[in-house]
Amino acid sequence: MNSVQLIGNLARDPQLRATKTGRAVASFTVAVNRSYTTPQGEQKELTDWINVVAWGNLAEAVGSQLKKGSRVFVEGRYSTRSYDTSDGQKRYVTEVTANIVALPLGAGMHASAAPAVQPFAGSETNGQQKSDFNQFGDSHNDEEIPF
Repeated sequence: MNSVQLIGNLARDPQLRATKTGRAVASFTVAVNRSYTTPQGEQKELTDWINVVAWGNLAEAVGSQLKKGSRVFVEGRYSTRSYDTSDGQKRYVTEVTANIVALPLGAGMHASAAPAVQPFAGSETNGQQKSDFNQFGDSHNDEEIPF
């Protein structure tokens, strides 16, 4: 099973572009905080910077409605792709391909806190209503990403 769920804040404004066929694609980075305790008992916090890509209508919604600092929930799959640079070198990119990007209610909440609920219109998946988040959703496509 390849499933990823994240709650964090956008590290920068999403970049919205189009593939050669005109399909919208948005890329953004989600900063996810995690804490741990050192052997000396000291609480420390680390931030993971996770690259995310969204396609189609989801990409358009992300590009128009989210900005740096927005708190988001992302559900998707972990993916690695490659491309060739202009000088012929192969590069690899690891990212989360988003199926769902949602806005948790209660901007000041911690990731472990249960959010207040208000369903986003059209937020049903597999016959069950998603009620934890305001949600943007779209199927994705594995076209070549133009960046």
